[in-house]
Amino acid sequence: MEKYEGPALLILAPDTPEFHSAAEINAQYCTQMEVVNGKGSHYNMMQGEQAATQAAIVLEWAKRLGGVANEILPSAGIEAAKSQKMLIMRPGKAESAKIYLIHGLDGDAMSGGSTFTSIAQRLAPCRVGALVYDQEALECNSIPELAACYNRRVVEDAKSHNPAGESLIIVAGYSHGCVLAHQMGHQLHKAGIWTAVVMFDLEVIWPPPSNDSRVGGYDFLGGEAEATLLISRAFGKFDFAIKEAIELTEMKARGQSIDVDALIERAYAALNQRGLSINLLKMMVKRGGVNIDKLHNIGNPWEP
Repeated sequence: MEKYEGPALLILAPDTPEFHSAAEINAQYCTQMEVVNGKGSHYNMMQGEQAATQAAIVLEWAKRLGGVANEILPSAGIEAAKSQKMLIMRPGKAESAKIYLIHGLDGDAMSGGSTFTSIAQRLAPCRVGALVYDQEALECNSIPELAACYNRRVVEDAKSHNPAGESLIIVAGYSHGCVLAHQMGHQLHKAGIWTAVVMFDLEVIWPPPSNDSRVGGYDFLGGEAEATLLISRAFGKFDFAIKEAIELTEMKARGQSIDVDALIERAYAALNQRGLSINLLKMMVKRGGVNIDKLHNIGNPWEP
């Protein structure tokens, strides 16, 4: 068992208690973990006023660690790092903490960093970057390998934006990103780097405990099926996703194949979203499915 021995913060989404098992489980793999209730559900905690609450919690915690300077710089536009391996979402103050955000199971398939648009701009005066699940990352074949890949990007960026001294590095994972953030923090801490870890509402093991109402809580259905259900949950169609997960799991247990096209059609009807065409939904499912398949498979099962 690999325990992360630096400061850790678990922020739970109070509206989705099916994820709260993370408190007990993650405490086994972190020696200095604090647990705080944030705002919203697992699926909207990175949006709007929910994101503002989560950002305030992170900043207050980082200040207690001595990682946040007092001066707040004005926010700047999002810019891609030259390598396209990281999206810099706010430039930040050199002495302040550098916060690096790690995507969920879909790898932010539609646009790198899109999950974190709301929260990133509320994390002043910190520098905020989002790791991009690019081809190099996609070729990693284990959780430690992917964590090491991301850590190389993190260290390079942190050093280039505070050459005069050391500043706190915070790796923050959302959903399945908690698995990666924990391993990244463990590696950085062992290397003697001033590090802290934030986990937004998921366990650091994979798969998580059995529960039909949540991602990872039932037998894996394949990337495109899981992408369809993940999109449905993101739009608030929880009952639809639960019903489909149970029925598809039963089909799989009987040796039947899953008709993804039919599932997408059912999801499209359930979503009933103006401006969302069936072709756009299919594209979202296809892109997300590739990432979900790979991220699931490189750590199934995974225990630090």
